[in-house]
Amino acid sequence: MVVRHRPSIEQGADDYGATYRMCCTCGQQGEAHASRRLAQYDLDSHVSALPRVPVYQQCRDRRAHDRRPWEPCATCAGQMSLF
Repeated sequence: MVVRHRPSIEQGADDYGATYRMCCTCGQQGEAHASRRLAQYDLDSHVSALPRVPVYQQCRDRRAHDRRPWEPCATCAGQMSLF
């Protein structure tokens, strides 16, 4: 089973005001920050820690196949390019 990583930044509140936290569908969560920029840093570090997708598994049409650059694509895997 392939774990899909779809990180996002969620807004919450605490006693002092708004908080921002990185949450991913893989179950990993970042710390609650008062700044959205710090939550974005957590998101970027999570994505950069993911393993690179081999060239033969990279998606050629991410929008149509609903894939992110860090996710392998079963539709495009192993297919030869036309040009």
